[in-house]
Amino acid sequence: MIKELKKKFILVMMLSLFIVMGLLVAAINIVYLHNSRTLTDGTIEFLYANSGTFPENSTAPSSSAGSERGTDVAPPTGGIRIKRHFGFSDHITPDTKFETSFFMVTVDRDGKITKVNHSAVASVTEAEISAYAQSILSSGNAKGMVDYFRYKLFTSTDSSRVIVAVNCYQQMHQERTLLLVSASAGLLFMFAVYILVLLMSRRVTKPVEESVEKQRQFITDAGHELKTPITIIAANTEVLQLQTGENQWLDSIKNQTHRLNQLVKNLLELSKLDEAAPAAEFSDVDLSAIVAEVTESFEVPAQSFGKTYSAEVQQGIHVSGSDEELYKLVSILVDNALKYTNDGGAIRVSLQKQRRITLSVYNTCENIDPEKTSRLFERFYRADESRARETGGSGIGLSIAQAIVARHGGKIYAASPDGKSITFTAVF
Repeated sequence: MIKELKKKFILVMMLSLFIVMGLLVAAINIVYLHNSRTLTDGTIEFLYANSGTFPENSTAPSSSAGSERGTDVAPPTGGIRIKRHFGFSDHITPDTKFETSFFMVTVDRDGKITKVNHSAVASVTEAEISAYAQSILSSGNAKGMVDYFRYKLFTSTDSSRVIVAVNCYQQMHQERTLLLVSASAGLLFMFAVYILVLLMSRRVTKPVEESVEKQRQFITDAGHELKTPITIIAANTEVLQLQTGENQWLDSIKNQTHRLNQLVKNLLELSKLDEAAPAAEFSDVDLSAIVAEVTESFEVPAQSFGKTYSAEVQQGIHVSGSDEELYKLVSILVDNALKYTNDGGAIRVSLQKQRRITLSVYNTCENIDPEKTSRLFERFYRADESRARETGGSGIGLSIAQAIVARHGGKIYAASPDGKSITFTAVF
């Protein structure tokens, strides 16, 4: 149990960290990518507005005239008006024309290429640019990526179209580098935190481990101490019956002594099952043979109580485990079904192997709250106190079954979809 607690603690911590780190790395890269694309789109629009050139007056003004962000300034020698771009997101500088590789393609209304401007790009030929242009036109997208070029399609007043594409190879390389570095840093950070959490988990779970160990030791010691007086009471009762003959009081003492003795045995067994199972205790077990043997032994009692009883056992199913514990598991589940099946009800036992080995025990019953089925595995929990007194159960049989399944690496759960029947399913 302590090991499971440590695993869950580490799993929750690392899963939370993974989600936070994943969101952080994703946010950094998304913001960088968005900003990079925005800057490139701004360059494309600047080139289109200036007919594919970076005019000399695109430099920052020395006076206050036109120095406000986004203002239009007329060049001193005349010509077109140029949009200024300065600040965090405004990136056109005097050196931009030396850093930008681009091409422009003009296409008439009939889709024929009339002009190709590739003076500012050396990585592609005019023929390749024409092929890019045809690909862009056929895609129908106003902007996007073609190879490592970011493009935008503009429509002029005369219905001709202009494609402006900027080389983004360096940007894409930087984006990949950022992704690789941020992801690697995140993984290294998670690994470092994992080591710390692994070390800290021992300290966190140590008080719980000590408490559980003390509880287990108390149950073991108390159980052994109770065995002696219970044995003496049982022996004295037998002697009294021989001397005075049977009577209801002595019968009651015998029954309660037997019940108390069985309860002590179950507590000791449950305490033992809570401990980790050494691998040496496990061997290859024919689970099909065990289920068949147990179901056969319960067939006569079930029929004698007027209950419909059936079993479907797939042959040849083997597991690694303890044959004694698995025998007890099946016995507990079938005996529980026999005790709590309503008069004239039905019991069905099934063992199948598809993807996993599944042992299920179904029985009809009186009204049961479907929302409380998970509590049936709690120690001493009883769904129906009056019914439990009739059957004489101690309330820890299903807890033992759950512990046995857990020791064999499986899970067990109960389900009652209609409130009139219940199915216990153990999956290995």
